Amino acid sequence: MKISVSIAVCMVTAVISTAWGADEFDDFEQFEDEIRQQVDAVDVADPLEQVNRGIWWFNDKLYFYLLKPVAGGYKYVTPQPVRESVYNFFENLAFPKRLANNLLQLKFRGAAEELRNFTFNSTAGCLGFFNVAENHYGWNDREEDFGQTMASYGAGPWMTVHLPLFGPSNLRDALGRLPDMFLDPVMYVDSWGALMAIRGGKRVNYTSLNIGFYEGIKEEQLDVYRFLQDAYEQNRLQKIKE
Repeated sequence: MKISVSIAVCMVTAVISTAWGADEFDDFEQFEDEIRQQVDAVDVADPLEQVNRGIWWFNDKLYFYLLKPVAGGYKYVTPQPVRESVYNFFENLAFPKRLANNLLQLKFRGAAEELRNFTFNSTAGCLGFFNVAENHYGWNDREEDFGQTMASYGAGPWMTVHLPLFGPSNLRDALGRLPDMFLDPVMYVDSWGALMAIRGGKRVNYTSLNIGFYEGIKEEQLDVYRFLQDAYEQNRLQKIKE
């Protein structure tokens, strides 16, 4: 299962956009089992816990009162194959970030595989609307970002940071968002309004494919904030090790 939302209806970021970092649309039960199996939980300092919990509360309300209704309406009028194709297009568009961070980590094989996947999906996959590389050849993306790059050079998570609109993170990964942002082709859209509309549409589309995931977490967990943060750190640790 993978998750920005801006302030106006179609410009909204999901509260859990990066909490699990999933590239596919996994069920909550499977996700929860995986987290519980990892008993060696990552202990990251949370000196700003009260502030972070306040931000989580804000994101939670934003999800239920704005993002979910918009995404639900979009889901009702848009067939799932179309929504999945839009998801595939944006994943293919994130190729520069994955390529650059594979190279920065000296993962040359991963970089070559990214180039291969991008070539196939951009041509046979009609500009990435169809994930030919994965669906027909079993070639997955080699997902890397600048937070992982910093970790590969020894940077720790430092401390927990819960980001407004984006959800669980840590200081290293929050800072890593900045260079990754400039590797996103969408950033170079001339019009600020168009940029926000594209980003909002991307998030609404992603959320429409995952409605029920966050709700499952809230039903099962007494401390949703802590569960999301632990899940995020476990997921990041696993990605860094790969």
